[in-house]
Amino acid sequence: MDSCLKLDLWVIMMPKMKNVAENEEKFRGVLKARGIDAKIGPKLDEGLKIYTEWKQTNPKLGAMRAEMNKLAEQFNKTKDKQLLEKTKEIKTKIAELELTVRKQEETIEKIEIVLPNWLDPTVPIGVEGEGKNLKYVGRPKVGADAEKEFAKNYPGVGFDRIDYKPFHHYDLVGNLVDQEKAGEVAQARFYYELGDLVLLDFALSMYAIEFFRKKGYAGTLMIPPYMLRKEIEAKTTYFEAFEDTLFEVEKEGLVLIPSSEHPILAYYKERMFDVAELPLRITAWSPAFRQEAGSHGKDTKGIFRVKQFHKAEIHSIVKKGEDLAELDRIVDDAQEFMTTLGIPTRTVLLPSADMDKRATKQIDIEAWMPGQGVYRETHSLATIDTWASEKLGMRYREGETKELTRHVYATAVAVQRAICAVAENCYDPKKKAVIVPEPLKKYMMGVEEIRV
Repeated sequence: MDSCLKLDLWVIMMPKMKNVAENEEKFRGVLKARGIDAKIGPKLDEGLKIYTEWKQTNPKLGAMRAEMNKLAEQFNKTKDKQLLEKTKEIKTKIAELELTVRKQEETIEKIEIVLPNWLDPTVPIGVEGEGKNLKYVGRPKVGADAEKEFAKNYPGVGFDRIDYKPFHHYDLVGNLVDQEKAGEVAQARFYYELGDLVLLDFALSMYAIEFFRKKGYAGTLMIPPYMLRKEIEAKTTYFEAFEDTLFEVEKEGLVLIPSSEHPILAYYKERMFDVAELPLRITAWSPAFRQEAGSHGKDTKGIFRVKQFHKAEIHSIVKKGEDLAELDRIVDDAQEFMTTLGIPTRTVLLPSADMDKRATKQIDIEAWMPGQGVYRETHSLATIDTWASEKLGMRYREGETKELTRHVYATAVAVQRAICAVAENCYDPKKKAVIVPEPLKKYMMGVEEIRV
């Protein structure tokens, strides 16, 4: 398959059925590239069929309304009671047709919500593991027995050889995590965080807010609600992907947020921005809740993949044509954030089938994990273009022109994953302790080492 899907740049906007109908072949190529053609294809077929019917029904409705107005004008002039009877008949037909049109539009809107976004032309076509490595920063610590494997997996990447076998984060700070008791009182993949690990948790959160605030991402600083109405959540996320991972409070019709990015979007729904307000860069902190469906057997030891974690999120609202540059800017700053903690990273341009279905382009930052001998994803950063602004009614006014806002989201820090990376990269075998990175010390209440 081609390395990237050939799409006109003007096509890249949230898929409305009209837009999809006019570019059907290209959009079916997007479904195939994303690996969801079998699942979403039948829904697309239904949507296109109903859209075709709507295009026939809606003009009839307009013609009937025009005829009724004409009859009303004639009646005002002639007072002919026969015209009243005709008007009543047309009113009945209009009411029936309005109901049909409304049902058609509601069905089309429901189907539009499950359509993925278009793909940026630079996105590699492929599945998980077939992304494009963009940049390596820092020198990973590699044990002597793992040098050949590292060179094979990451050719040309410089590294520092260490004379001890690196540990998995659980073997370093697992004594400060109680997953067994959490499993008894809650569910598997929940945890109690204890002692100095609590300080490290808050230190990472505070440092992330401080770092990105200085970088200009706190035009608004926010702690959002931890729950959203289900109908709002459906407009902020690709619900087909997230519905199996959401925790629901069914009685209240609420869901626990999987990321603060979702209530950020909800906060600005139906907002008309003045162009001078943009770009608006928001940093929000919250817990995040995910069912981790389909992750059985993955990362069961430790806190890398859990059902509740703390997270600082960046969200930028920008003008048309500015989202890709904004994405690049945040990627550079997020990678610098990890570098200040002494954690080597790489950035990866994700392939089409491994992306957020809302994203037109997505980049992950992965941290080197010495104890695991691999780079692991700690940050997801993406542009979703107009996907959310279409659904939530977000626009900006520039002179007489009204335009949809563009949106870029990014992880500032996923705290529990960052804890894993700090533990594995900052372990000192001589002291048998994890050394707290310098930028975090002022938040650690005097704790500079975490004994293992």
